[in-house]
This record gives sequence, structure tokens and C-alpha cells, in this order.
Amino acid sequence: MSLPRQSPQGIDHPLVTVRDHAEALALYRRMGFAPSPVSYHPWGSVTSLMMFRDNFIEVIGIDDASKFGTNSSVTCDGERFCFGRQLGEFLTRGEEGVSLVALHSRDADADHQRLTAAGLPSQGRIDFRRKMTLPDGRDDEAVVSLALFIDPTLPDASNFLCHQHRPELIWVKGWQQHPNEVDGITAITYLAEPGDLKTPHPLETRWRAIYGDAVAWRDGVLEADNGCGMLRAVDAAQAAREFPQMALPASTQDPTSRPHAIAIRLNTRNPQALRELLTRNAVPHHQIDERTVVDARAAGNVLLEFVGAE
Repeated sequence: MSLPRQSPQGIDHPLVTVRDHAEALALYRRMGFAPSPVSYHPWGSVTSLMMFRDNFIEVIGIDDASKFGTNSSVTCDGERFCFGRQLGEFLTRGEEGVSLVALHSRDADADHQRLTAAGLPSQGRIDFRRKMTLPDGRDDEAVVSLALFIDPTLPDASNFLCHQHRPELIWVKGWQQHPNEVDGITAITYLAEPGDLKTPHPLETRWRAIYGDAVAWRDGVLEADNGCGMLRAVDAAQAAREFPQMALPASTQDPTSRPHAIAIRLNTRNPQALRELLTRNAVPHHQIDERTVVDARAAGNVLLEFVGAE
């Protein structure tokens, strides 16, 4: 088995959080993804993964809200945190889309201690198991530790650390073969207005606590190069330049809205085949320079940018 070449706190997976999970998976199949089998979290959510070599997209929804707070929740500062309820509140707050971005960890305890010491607010740690079915039909159980860093002032631009104790059950080669020939996430872009001269950028302080000097401004774009993909923050004017004449995800139409992920950039080994597949399956998309961009409404309220050498 070939395990991912992840760096500490590299992009592990964005959570594309949707109301109708089955409908969203149908959309992703039309784009040429081959989702992993559907499975369920103990806190009431339903999930399927678009697996790549070093990271993945998780399409997640709510299956059973009655399980909120009953399994694998944690008490922090007297309040009980439940991951399922966090996702449900995101959907209640606004539209679908990227609710959180998971960062890779090989030691959740040590990484949790380091980022807490760096000043990031944390809801603590959660350990859980998730039943799953492997490509050969065998049933097994993933064992996962999460370290939660949900900033109440940045509810749609927060993170958690994900430590897979049995990575061989997640990074399955058979789940990494997609008709669109996508092999990884290269960037996630946020919309975030910079504020005034007296107020630091809402994401800069957070990203510097995680990545230190790997955070930099380039041509007006805040970037955090985490060694496995890039986190980017653009303002409304830059977003309009990068996605001309395209509707941004619905919850971010107001430039004064809180920071929120608007796009996931993916590498494909065969851009021409990807474009032909999208056209054949009537997936709405635009060609912007070297990028093929799928409309947010066709991807769970997030723009998907496909890039790659011809």
C-alpha cells in the first residue's frame, strides 16, 4: 500500500456539506469522480470520499439528527461539542458548501498541544470509529482522532486536525481511480475582505499560528503553502477577476459576509478528457485561461477548478 505524502497540517480534506447527500454524489459522478462507498459517522452524518493520492474531498450530509450529542462528542469549557450538530448548524446558517477544512495529522495529541499553545481556540479532541466497506467487499472499521479548532468568529473558515490510525483503510488505491483523471487538491480559495489598516486580515493571524513563515502575501492574495496544497484568501475584487462572469457560492455573494471557502482547485492528468466528459454529461462549466471551472450549483455550492498540463 502507498500512503499519502502528507506534510504536517497539509490539506487532508475539505468537507463539502450538502442537504441531499445522494443528489450531491450524483453530481460528482457526472463530473467524473468515483466516490467511495457511503458510510456513516456515529454523530448522525453520512459521508462519501473522492480519494486522491495525498488528500480527498469529503461530501457529507446529515443522516440522523437525533444522534447529535449522543456519540463521540466532547465537553470543553462546560459545553458539549458535537461534530454532527456543527454541520447541521452550518446548513441552517446558510447555503451548502465547504463548512470546514481538515488538516492532516500523524499525532493528534502533539499537534493539538502545539496549536493550542499557539493561541488557536480549541474544543478539544474526539476519538471515534466508522464502519466501512472496502473495494473487495470486506467490512472493516476506520479509527480516527480529531483535534477541533473551531473559531466562533470564523465558523465557516475553521479547521480540525484528522489523524487516521488505520490509514490503509482510507488511502485505498482502488478509490483513487477517477474517469476525470483528477489526482489531487492543489488549493482551496477563501473569500475574505481584508478590513481596515488597524485590523489584521481575518485569516492571516490564524494561518500564521498554524504555518508560521509559510504564510505570505503575493499580488494581493494571502497564501499559506502547507506542503500539500495551498490555502488562499482573496477579496471580492480579486474573486471577480479569477472567476469572471461566474456566480460565486450563494452564501458569499455579499462581500461583507464572513470568510468562507469558495473554490477547490484540482489537478487532472487529462484536461481535454475532463472537458469532454463535462460536456457529454451536461455539467455547467466555463473555460478561464488554463482552468476549467464547474459552476458552484453543480458541485454542492463550491466552484471546482480543474487544471493540468495538456
